[in-house]
This record gives sequence, structure tokens and C-alpha cells, in this order.
Amino acid sequence: MAVQTLFGTTGIRGDAKELFTDQFSFDLGRTFAIFLKNEGQVGKVAVGIDPRESSPRIRAAYASGLIYEGFEVFDEGVAPIPAMNYILKAEPSFAGSTMVSGSHIKPHLNGLKFFALGEEIQKEHEAKIDKIYVDIKENVKYLDKSEIMVPDDSASGSYQDYLVSKAKLPYPAWKVVVDPGNGAQSDVAPWVLRQLGLDVIELNASVQGEFYSRDTEVEGDFKGLQETVVTEKADFGIGYDSDGDRVVFIDEKGNYIPGDYTGALLAKEAVGESVVTPINTSQVVEETGKKVIRTKVGSSHVVAKMKEAGASFGFEANGGGIFSDMLSRDGGRTMVEVLNILAARKGTFSDFVATLPKYFLARDKVEYEWSLKEKIIGKAKKSFKGVKTEEIDGLKIWLSDSSWILFRSSLNAPEFRVFAESKDKAEAEKLLREGLELVRKIVGK
Repeated sequence: MAVQTLFGTTGIRGDAKELFTDQFSFDLGRTFAIFLKNEGQVGKVAVGIDPRESSPRIRAAYASGLIYEGFEVFDEGVAPIPAMNYILKAEPSFAGSTMVSGSHIKPHLNGLKFFALGEEIQKEHEAKIDKIYVDIKENVKYLDKSEIMVPDDSASGSYQDYLVSKAKLPYPAWKVVVDPGNGAQSDVAPWVLRQLGLDVIELNASVQGEFYSRDTEVEGDFKGLQETVVTEKADFGIGYDSDGDRVVFIDEKGNYIPGDYTGALLAKEAVGESVVTPINTSQVVEETGKKVIRTKVGSSHVVAKMKEAGASFGFEANGGGIFSDMLSRDGGRTMVEVLNILAARKGTFSDFVATLPKYFLARDKVEYEWSLKEKIIGKAKKSFKGVKTEEIDGLKIWLSDSSWILFRSSLNAPEFRVFAESKDKAEAEKLLREGLELVRKIVGK
């Protein structure tokens, strides 16, 4: 497989059957094992999965590669991504960990995300892994050694206790609807919320249920949660993506609250003068009074800049908060920190959100061939004339001091994304329509 890099925006992702063959997954296991040895990391390796159909097979082949290289592998079962990071801090006997998950992308796709050296691996680590893979791929025929994995549940258990420890109790007697989408937070988030004294209504909270690959940046993916909050007269709702590192909230009126807003609310309260967030996040974060440092899209870029700037908090538009003591996207910790601030304010969730000015950010995506990226960007430059442009990641064109449109290719899936924001909802929607029309003409859809 001739590749420049195995990695997209976050981890390695692709078709579960065509890319993540047993041989490829086995080779990746060997690759990560060699990477850990090269970095002087000695100990066990933990592997967790999301509940999609292909995850157990990929886990077995990947773990076999780790075992072939001499590592003892602990099978953490279905576990949230942040739990697979936290286990490195909770139990130093682990040299590294890996999550088998495609996050929000379609069920027939999947991925791998790696943790080592106490955090999510960074871009310089990805380059090392790329090189190792090229050197060792297909040198050893796939050998199934998965039967000697050690069953374990310490990742989820330690993470649950960690989340409870971060709560500033007591909380009000809230009624809450939690919807993990039958994903990796299904056993964790409801348990934590009950430990915190809340009246919990579960929705789509079974890892044996229908798997939902949904996007926390798409309001329509949480329609059932919105409706349930209203019918149950709950104080708010909490929704997760498939692997549990992103979270969104629904207020007591059934309104979907974008991750940009919960991130900005947390940024206001964060220690320090700076907050880090990608180029596609709402400009509402500039209203927090913090120095805003913009990066490329992707948690590894946010983490790298947080470390450089000494920032205590960063976040992405998808509801993934990143805290300096963990340095990876964490939906559960984000949930707890939002509840801490809400409890201190002693008001409704809608009043909490209303402390920020209102911007309207519209976003959508078009499936396409990656080879068309430069053509789309070139056409957008000619078609949209603004007061300034930014090319941190994709092409962001400011039409005024408060209205912008962003053209950006996903690196995780063959999707081209368009974002548009304005203080006027109609203007944001108009910009999005025009941007999508430009993309679709080139793509032929």
C-alpha cells in the first residue's frame, strides 16, 4: 500500500473491509509495538472498541500484531476514547493504548486512534509510525494470536471514577435525558450521571442496540433527544457521538446547543488568558475575552498549540473539549465541567447559553473525490470576494467583519465541508447554499 501518510485529521480511517484487512490491521499492530519500543515505552497495551460491526475483527487482527512483537494486550471491550487515554495516567503499567473506532463516519468505515507518552500521539509521532509501517508491512504473514488477549475493564472503570471526581457537588435535582447513540458512552455516561445524583432518562444507551454513526455538528442527528427532553420536561439533554469523545447539549426548550457554544462557555471560566480552537469554530469564542489561538482542524493540532501556548483549555466545534491534564478530546469531562458551571449559576440551560451573543453557523458536507480539492478551492477563491482570507486549513473568506464562509476537505472521509457564519441567520444559510452549490457543480452532484 503506497501512501504518503496513513493518517487523516484524526487517526487512521477508511473502509473496514477494503483498507482494514486482517493483514493491514496486523501490520499496524506490529508498527505501533515497534514505535513504543523505539520511544522507550515498556509495559502492557490496552485496546478498546466502539460497537460497530467491524470493530471486533479489526481489534483481533491489530492485537495479534502487538502480541507478535511481544506485548501483552488487554482487551478493554467497548470503551469511550477518553477512557483509552486516561488509562495511561491511571495505570502507568500501560505503555500505550489504542481505540478501534470510526467515530461519526459511516458504519462500513472504521479507524484506529493511538495513545502513548501520556497523551494522544502527535503529528511527529504519526510521521514515525508512517515510516515504520512502510519498512515492515507484509514482511510477516498475518497470524491470529487474539485468543491470548487479557479481558479487562479497567479503562472504563477508572474513567468513570475520574469523571465523578471532577464534579463540584451537590448539583440541583436535575432531570436529564442522556443519549449515547448506542455508542461507547452507553455504559459510562448514564452511570456517572446517576452517581452525581441526577434523575436520568436513558435513550439509545445499549451497546447491543442499533449502531448510530452520527455527527455532533449536525442538529438533525439529535432530533429524538430534542423531542424527548421536551416530552419528559427534562432540565436538559446530553448527546454523544459513537466513540464518546464529543458531546452536545439540548436545553430545556428542546434547542440544540452547538459545541462551539458549550466550548466558549467553558473557555470563559478556564484558567489562563488563552484558549485554542480550530479555524472552523464559531467566532462566538472571541466574545469570551480570552486570547483566541486558531489552528488546523483536528484534536492533535489543538493539543500541540495548547502545549506551545501553555493554555489550560481548548475545544473543537464538534463538542470535544480538551483539558491540559489529559490532552485529548474528552466528551465526558466536557459534560461534567458544563454541569459544574451550570450548577454554580443556578439558572436554566437556555439562560446559561444566552450569556453569549448569538451567531448563526450553518454547515454541511458533500461526498466527493479527494482529487477535486484544489479545483474546488481555486473556484471558491474566484467566486467569493471578501475583506480578508485565511488559509490555516482550507479557505476561509470573510465577507465582512462578522460573516465568513469556509471551504475545507475532510481528511478522515471523502467529504468536502462548507461552513458559513453570520449574525444574521438568513445570511448564513444563503452563504452555505452558495458554497454547497459551487462544490456540487464541480463534484457533479
